Amino acid sequence: MTLRRNDFQPLVAPAGRTERGLNLFLGEPLAPTPNLAVRTGLGSTRFAAHRIPVTTACCYEARQFTRRALMDWDLHDVCDDTVQIASELVANAVRHGQPRLGRRPVDKPAVWLALALRPQTLLCVVRDPGRAHPRLAAPPLLGERHRGLPIVNALSGAWGWTSHSPAGKSVWARVALPRT
Repeated sequence: MTLRRNDFQPLVAPAGRTERGLNLFLGEPLAPTPNLAVRTGLGSTRFAAHRIPVTTACCYEARQFTRRALMDWDLHDVCDDTVQIASELVANAVRHGQPRLGRRPVDKPAVWLALALRPQTLLCVVRDPGRAHPRLAAPPLLGERHRGLPIVNALSGAWGWTSHSPAGKSVWARVALPRT
């Protein structure tokens, strides 16, 4: 299947719907297995995953992991954009993807950051236990928050999310690789 940029648009939940009807994030149907590598056909490609603990250093750890992986794969051209995307997605997962009891977090389970090298695309996936779907919205003009998804939207070729039952989601972004 050949993927074009127009196959996936930046995701904004349609009015009146609580869940995006998107069950594709690599262009292939999901197989019925909990194993991400098997389900998405990543067994034959470069793949790196890292458990990110929910601490004040989570974004630093995400940036370091992403930079190391991309340098090992000789992907210097997309390194800076992908590091920023990974950092923003992890920050969102830590801030908005944690289970809560009222206004307080119940506990702080880790999030997972995965990178997968596809034929013409680098995929960055962040898995968290939250149920709330990401929403792309314009940030307040002088606000300090709510800039993560607009940054991801600007730097990636496409992004979206996949819900997991009974809870959790994966938020992903695809970065086009330069033609060699």
